Amino acid sequence: MKILFCTAGFSQAVNALRKYLPEGFEVIVRDENIPLTEQIRDFEVLIPAMAKITREVMLAAPKLKLIQQFGVGLEGVDLEAARELGVYVANVPGANAISVAEHAIFFMLALARKFNEATKRFQEGKIGEPAGHEIYGKTLGIIGLGKSGTELAKRAKALGMRVLAIKKKPNPEVARKLGLDFLGGPGDLDFVLKNSDFVSIHVPLTDETRNLIGERELRLMKKTAYLINVARGPVVNREALYKALKEKWIAGAALDVFWEEPPNPDDPLFKLDNIIVTPHVAGVTHEAYDRIAKEVAENIVRVSKELPPKHRVV
Repeated sequence: MKILFCTAGFSQAVNALRKYLPEGFEVIVRDENIPLTEQIRDFEVLIPAMAKITREVMLAAPKLKLIQQFGVGLEGVDLEAARELGVYVANVPGANAISVAEHAIFFMLALARKFNEATKRFQEGKIGEPAGHEIYGKTLGIIGLGKSGTELAKRAKALGMRVLAIKKKPNPEVARKLGLDFLGGPGDLDFVLKNSDFVSIHVPLTDETRNLIGERELRLMKKTAYLINVARGPVVNREALYKALKEKWIAGAALDVFWEEPPNPDDPLFKLDNIIVTPHVAGVTHEAYDRIAKEVAENIVRVSKELPPKHRVV
């Protein structure tokens, strides 16, 4: 069975998947210098990663049986086309939730302790500055209390933070179990933004969440607050964020996801001194990739035996 990893650059994911597939299953990484439609004719499984799998792409792969995401996000897959063409679509929800949550904690600490400025002071040969902040006793707002948001809430509470969260369908029992200080629905976004020292985004990219955080929302935040995005780039309006950081409406931001990937490192946004960026690695750990690869391999084998995949979306 031939499997195409449709985005170059995720070598750890490819290696982990190869480890769990039995003999006779071949994983090939796409050549991004060639249009995807010209490479997939003989493939039965596509792993999108960050690639867009459109109707045109599916039609160019007559043997296609499964579109299997190595993770959760399926915003780049035309689900209606897959349904019409009889192609399974599946993902692996929650397998990298711990990794994403830990990365959000890393971002909070880096922002609070002024990591960018501290690095500059070190290079200048100075010691004892800058003074940072503790996160103990601070308020964290979590936008999207799914699997990674839940894991973040657990860790933030253990660090002595107050936690406010938003969930599409809030459940009082969830709030009690996690010890949340507040759990509301989408209509409570303004409350969370106004009252948080850190705001961490954990929602999927949908029509409802695209540009969820724009100029109005950023102006609601405290001037001393920080924004963290470990979800999807377009959930935050890029122009509004640039203006907010440059004009100091908020104290800073940390991004692991972007509007175009890979991002342009020369973008003026990334030259600001109050932003921290990482190259979409929040969910990229050996442990998370190992968990995901096992489930992806299992689904591929299931489909090869004409069984439906687990975590089927279509």
